[in-house]
Amino acid sequence: MSRSKDTSASATPPAEGNGVVLYDKEPDATQEALATFVNLRDNIYCDSIKDIYSAADEFMACDCMEDVGADGVNHACGPDSDCINRLTNIECVDGQCSGCGDKCQNQRFQNNEIAPVSIFKTEHKGYGMRADEDIYPHTFIVEYKGEIVDNELYKERKEQYSNEGIKHFYFMMIQDNEIIDATKKASIGRFCNHSCDPNAYVEKWVVNKRFRMGIFAKRKIIKGEEITFDYNVDRYGAEPQKCYCGAPNCLGVMGGKTQSESARLLPHVITEALGVRANVEKRWIKEQKKLGTKVTQDNIDSNVNVEFVKSLELEPLRLADVSKVVSCLLQPDLDFIVISRVIERFSLCDNYDEIVNRFCRLHGMQALSTALKTLLGLSGDKYSNEEEELFASMVKILQHWPPLRAKNTIVSCKMDEMLQEAESKTSNPDLKSSVSQLLSNWKDLELVYRIPKRSDLKNASDTATKLDDRRARSTSMPASEVVDPAKTAINGVALPPGWEWAEDPTTKTVYYFNRSKNITQWERPVSTPTGPGVSDEEERRKRREKERQKEEAMYKKLEQERQLARQKELEIEEMRMNKLSSIIAQASLEKPSTPAETPKKEERHISATEKQWTKLFASAVPNMLKKYENEIGRDSLKACARDIVHTLAQKELKRRSDSKPPSELSHEKKAKIKHFVKEYMAKFLVKLEEKKKRKSSGAASESKRTKSH
Repeated sequence: MSRSKDTSASATPPAEGNGVVLYDKEPDATQEALATFVNLRDNIYCDSIKDIYSAADEFMACDCMEDVGADGVNHACGPDSDCINRLTNIECVDGQCSGCGDKCQNQRFQNNEIAPVSIFKTEHKGYGMRADEDIYPHTFIVEYKGEIVDNELYKERKEQYSNEGIKHFYFMMIQDNEIIDATKKASIGRFCNHSCDPNAYVEKWVVNKRFRMGIFAKRKIIKGEEITFDYNVDRYGAEPQKCYCGAPNCLGVMGGKTQSESARLLPHVITEALGVRANVEKRWIKEQKKLGTKVTQDNIDSNVNVEFVKSLELEPLRLADVSKVVSCLLQPDLDFIVISRVIERFSLCDNYDEIVNRFCRLHGMQALSTALKTLLGLSGDKYSNEEEELFASMVKILQHWPPLRAKNTIVSCKMDEMLQEAESKTSNPDLKSSVSQLLSNWKDLELVYRIPKRSDLKNASDTATKLDDRRARSTSMPASEVVDPAKTAINGVALPPGWEWAEDPTTKTVYYFNRSKNITQWERPVSTPTGPGVSDEEERRKRREKERQKEEAMYKKLEQERQLARQKELEIEEMRMNKLSSIIAQASLEKPSTPAETPKKEERHISATEKQWTKLFASAVPNMLKKYENEIGRDSLKACARDIVHTLAQKELKRRSDSKPPSELSHEKKAKIKHFVKEYMAKFLVKLEEKKKRKSSGAASESKRTKSH
């Protein structure tokens, strides 16, 4: 979005040798620019959405360990770590990620971090932002802040600003019904100008149950270089405006039809995972225009152009790009074509096992399970050829997986359960055999449990650990020479042979240790009678074996109970969904009853084509709606499903009155239906909330009137 022209600013400085234009000689106008708006510490949410935490279900606790260095700084979850939160654009939150500790390195939004930047005046674009030092790729530069408004308030603000004579708006969409208005209250991120060939990009992150937008370096940004990102469809303005970015590929205009037609073909996280370069996108758009094809977003919900993804000539997956693949596959509800093509990059590698090893280390099992869950949700009772091919590629990756020591990862991401379900959808005997072999290999693995930390006794634990370490290193001094008889009994009661007690000087907490067995523990030891000739080592071995058998029996029992419960749930759910689909299909075809006093209208003829479309949509819509049942109730759910199915069927009849409906819905069609359902339910929930508020307000007024009488 262009800014007002400022004739006082100097002409554009000459480009450096590498073609980058530097503005480091321009006067610093940061303080002057800050006086033009209210600088926010945190976003301000409008009343209708201030209590709605739209990302509440997105948070996960990372499994990093606290790493406090000699400088007293916690270095956990840093840029070079394999922190699962960082990989999936989620910030760690103190008190919610117990492993990584407080104040880890993955809290840039919360810490209000800003890269070394300043504001200067440009020749044609008003204020601009520049780098005061070199900024390296993927560095967090600044958060794009403002007032978060809903769709209704956004429309009002746009009209208001236009009436006030404000030409340059600063709106950025977070998601439907959540839009950042940085026109009057914002951060300095509002001064980041547009470029058709930008050096930065905008990315959505989850921060403490809310979605927030950050500006990140796309490549190395040189000191003095202006920081820009592609406004694309993320920013909104009053009218199309001339673009002054000066890039070789400049479109000439920002906003309006030209800008929207150049909509980003893929989100940044998918572009990175597929190894797509910017020039590939531009070239494809030009080729489509030459062919007379209008470039549109085939899947608006996820901003993925399916035809473009299909056309890509993929390169083999490199070790350096594995983390990008993990980050992409961890995204829920990815398009089928995206998952398929990302997984395809594995098969192009000569160093397949090395790639899988790196994938394993970077939470690959969880990423693969998320992708498999999406595949299961998209497929019917049996796989199509494309679905079976994708599933076979996933199984191949698991066959090359490094040996597992425990079953924890498999159980936590439910990979074993999903493989069993996935195996039932294929008729390929070789694939079934491969899955059975994997499950058989995993069956005998044990679950490993970690003893939880006693945070309140942390200092005492450290002391005991150090004492234990010293004993482990020093074996030259016989135990009999250092044993204090007073420490072999406590409160007048003798401890078992070989045991002593000590008190931590900091917490005054008593702990127990056995020098010969090299054991330190908090619990008071209990005497265990042993038979003649039984060594301590043999005793410990028997005890471990007994505990292992007990744990295994408990796990088997839990596993059986869980499988029975799951089977029962699946049967009940299947019966419910079949019944619901039948009711919806029937209800969508029925004509509403007419009161006796109303003259009868001519009955509408329901064609076979309409029946087929209704049946198709009724097979998909209920599954997409079932997550709303607890929130709106079963009756409302049925009514919504019936209305959605009817609306979709009518739309198809208008568009394709002469076309025969397909035998099943394609992945692209399901994605579009899902987006329609999401928008429909968002509006429905808003209306439902307003209805509840009116009802509550009416009840309160009635109560006041009653009291006054």
